[in-house]
Amino acid sequence: METTSQPLDFYQNVLDLFVTKKLPFMVAGTYAFTAYTGIERPTKDFDIMTAHEDYPALLKAATEAGYRTELLDPNWIAKIYQDRESEPFVDIVFSERNGLHRVSSSWFPHTRTGKVLEREVALMPVEEMIRSKAYIQFKDKYDGADVIHLILLYGKSLDWQFLLTSMNPHWQLLFAHILNFCFVYPSERDAIPQWVINELVSRTQREFSTAPPEEKISRGLLISSQYSVGIEKWGFKPVHKLK
Repeated sequence: METTSQPLDFYQNVLDLFVTKKLPFMVAGTYAFTAYTGIERPTKDFDIMTAHEDYPALLKAATEAGYRTELLDPNWIAKIYQDRESEPFVDIVFSERNGLHRVSSSWFPHTRTGKVLEREVALMPVEEMIRSKAYIQFKDKYDGADVIHLILLYGKSLDWQFLLTSMNPHWQLLFAHILNFCFVYPSERDAIPQWVINELVSRTQREFSTAPPEEKISRGLLISSQYSVGIEKWGFKPVHKLK
């Protein structure tokens, strides 16, 4: 995997530090996606996830090891720097930037082990990766293909009930990606259990059999700023929460 600099020793040392200290963490981001799929792409950062209540312990361990740390945003992210320079760094993520989901200890039973930088580490649950990527639909960054490839490779072993629960009440996004998956890889649609399809079709039928909300609302900003036009020009109220 290409990086803009050569901080691999730094990343490995941080991983080794957390393992030695027996701190709870999981690798996320591009490195986790590559470990899951074998798909490599350039990256200039390294993402580690931990539960919100545990991130202070990771920062404390890094500080004591001589690294510079910074709580960039108390709502979701901190950074560990190799030295006084701004790069290289490791992101410590304990919530998602859109504010919808906070990382919790309940994620850890769903992690899978993979090799990252020659280390066997816990990876962000593939179900949570699918859910997170389902929301990334910007004009210049769309993760739909990533979702499709994760379903292709792991659909038969996914905890679909866990995925459905974690995507409530935005299950429509999951259904949209599943339909795209069936379009892209029609020969592999048996990767998705029939009960999942039945459940999502049933939800769709129930939704269209009832009256739409009276209030003009838009959840578009949860997936892309392209939908700001609905709020700015056409009078829609933005929804920013899980509802």
